[in-house]
Amino acid sequence: MRVLYVHQFFAGPDAPGPAQPRALVRRLAERGHAVDVVACDLNAYNEQAEPEEAYDVPGGGSVRVHRLPVPRGLRASLANRLKTYGRFAWAAYRFGKRRSKPDVVMASIQPLFGGFAAYRLARRWRRPFLLEIRDLWPDALVVKKAIAQWQAAPLEALARAMYFGADRVVCLTPGLKQEILRKGVPAGRVDLFPNGFEESFFRLEAGTREKMRAELGWGDAFVAVYTGTHTEVTAVETIVRAAETLKARRDIRLDLFGTGQTKPKAIALAKDLGLDNVHFHDPVPKSKVPAILAAADAGLMTLFCSPLIHIYFENKFIDYMGSRLPILAALEGVQADLIRRCGAGQVVPA
Repeated sequence: MRVLYVHQFFAGPDAPGPAQPRALVRRLAERGHAVDVVACDLNAYNEQAEPEEAYDVPGGGSVRVHRLPVPRGLRASLANRLKTYGRFAWAAYRFGKRRSKPDVVMASIQPLFGGFAAYRLARRWRRPFLLEIRDLWPDALVVKKAIAQWQAAPLEALARAMYFGADRVVCLTPGLKQEILRKGVPAGRVDLFPNGFEESFFRLEAGTREKMRAELGWGDAFVAVYTGTHTEVTAVETIVRAAETLKARRDIRLDLFGTGQTKPKAIALAKDLGLDNVHFHDPVPKSKVPAILAAADAGLMTLFCSPLIHIYFENKFIDYMGSRLPILAALEGVQADLIRRCGAGQVVPA
């Protein structure tokens, strides 16, 4: 079967970003399918260029990753991000029009616009359309006040066209499924495929913890790490405020790996508070994350308290669980429930 998969920010083989989409296309190829991934040439986490890829797997399947150029400056403003999203969607639609018909079209959102391009291609070709929902737009944008309710109307129309037009809707968390059903999408077309991890990814050589701690200069300190994006939703300023209460504990440090719109604000807050126990790092290749987590003593998670807090199931949560790393969290929802149920750490309200 030939599969066209539109996923704007499909991360490269060693780039920051979710690993699950890569695992998905490889598994499809291992079952004999030919998968064409349509993505942009920009990594969403570090804004570095992403490579095209082409490989075959035993059993006759293949993966081809096509990269379409988009404007830079994702972090500059919401307007810049929307321009990048829109440019990709138009390019993806034009790219698809020039190709022969696949057997099925898949899309992963967010952002919305690439998904809508995939939806239009599926309807043009009269092929089944499978929609994977990773975040809830425009609802999440309204909740965090990135846009006003009236500005959300055209985005809501796009989203509903996909939700109701898709042959199957796949939600990554129970909260997302709950919200999609609340919008009236028939339950028979909505599936829950929660993300997980491959245990082999977290198997490390003996001595990795000691080597990584020495490389990072952690010494004998108790180190709690945060690995992920710095946004209004992830509320990393909460971690900085926690660091302020720990100023007298010279044996504890907090290390944050990643980037995002609110990182400069978090760094400025730490500077204003005169903190030397919180440290900010650039994003790291995905392959390095298991070693960092093995070197750490706890993983940090924070979320902005909102009516949609229950929809999130973050990549860092999966990584922490895969590493068997104790979790310290300020949040609510399914992640908090799982931490409590599994005895995986401590949770306080967001």
